[in-house]
Amino acid sequence: MQRSSLRLRTLGTLAGTFALAMFGTGSAGAAQIAQYFQTSGVDQWSISTTGTTTSISASGSVLFLFDVGGTPFVGPVASTFTLTATSSTLGNCATNCGSGDAFTQAGYSGNFEFTDTATSQDLLSGTFTVSSVGATLTSTIGGSGGTFEASATAANPNQLVLASAFLNFSGQSSEDATFSLSNLTPAFSITEGPVDQGYPTSGTTFSAAGSGTISSVPGPSTGSPEPATLTLIGGGLVGIGLLRRRKRLSVR
Repeated sequence: MQRSSLRLRTLGTLAGTFALAMFGTGSAGAAQIAQYFQTSGVDQWSISTTGTTTSISASGSVLFLFDVGGTPFVGPVASTFTLTATSSTLGNCATNCGSGDAFTQAGYSGNFEFTDTATSQDLLSGTFTVSSVGATLTSTIGGSGGTFEASATAANPNQLVLASAFLNFSGQSSEDATFSLSNLTPAFSITEGPVDQGYPTSGTTFSAAGSGTISSVPGPSTGSPEPATLTLIGGGLVGIGLLRRRKRLSVR
């Protein structure tokens, strides 16, 4: 009798655990959803300015990793990364646009996507617009690195809209995609305009390698469980039913 009760509780715990793992939502705090890194040191990013329009693009083979549960993937996924962005907004220097000065250029709109190489499914994608400041490029004059960031807040929910074939982003109060640029070549420089303002040097194409993280608050929910998981949950529930029936019969 005690052994049957123990088995009943064990099966109930397992079934409940699987159900919560597959149908549960993200945590109450910020959730890092995913990250990516290149599979080689080849420069995949480029930054160039023509006139008053700066264009940023990236493409290549990368490894993509979900940092939340509930997807059918375990470990890094071979994927194709693409990003396009443009801005005609003047950038601002922190002080005097001299060597070592910080430079920030806002006003970028565009999109990015990580596509599963094997299935062509959308692992994670985002569209960013200028509903407030848009996405921003930051670097250091004379430096070899930088950051490109798109984000959305409750006040500007459409400034970044995330999507995925495996995650549901409804009800997010903020979303963020931050890309880190390294090995920027040549060293970053600008064409100065008004006082302490300018664009990345016109006629120069800067190239860089990249990596990145994507996060949101409170975190996305997952989609439907895999068929194998449904079978496991169903088997556990059937087992519970049989044990309960045996328990009733033994009482009689």
